[in-house]
Amino acid sequence: VAIAAPAADVWRAVTSYERFPDFIPSIISHDVRRGGAGRAVIDQVSQLSRRLNMRSQMTLEAVESPDARSVTLRRVSGHGFLEFEGQYSLSPRPDGSTYLGYSVELVPCPIFPLPLVEQKIRKEVPKMLAAMSRYARRL
Repeated sequence: VAIAAPAADVWRAVTSYERFPDFIPSIISHDVRRGGAGRAVIDQVSQLSRRLNMRSQMTLEAVESPDARSVTLRRVSGHGFLEFEGQYSLSPRPDGSTYLGYSVELVPCPIFPLPLVEQKIRKEVPKMLAAMSRYARRL
């Protein structure tokens, strides 16, 4: 998504882990412990399906790579996903705006139907990027 904000503001939005519940509507609970050197540990519970009452609980490690303009979120522990790695990437544009990309690779636990998880991601990621865009433009 193209964001009408400089890369520094978008970077602040992406690394504002405490604000993630504002961007990701499926987060039910969220706790952030910041470490040194661009690292944080994030404990979160997310709703995968209200109708089926399916939730995931994960501890993620956030690793910032300012030179590469990327943040990687990796599953450390939890249930709901056997593997999870999401990455935000920023690309400054000549007009002063910034392109924000998000990619995710995951393997859900067998109890979570893959089509349900894929549908949830396709629905939530655009909303998350739009909310991050709004927040970055206010910085």
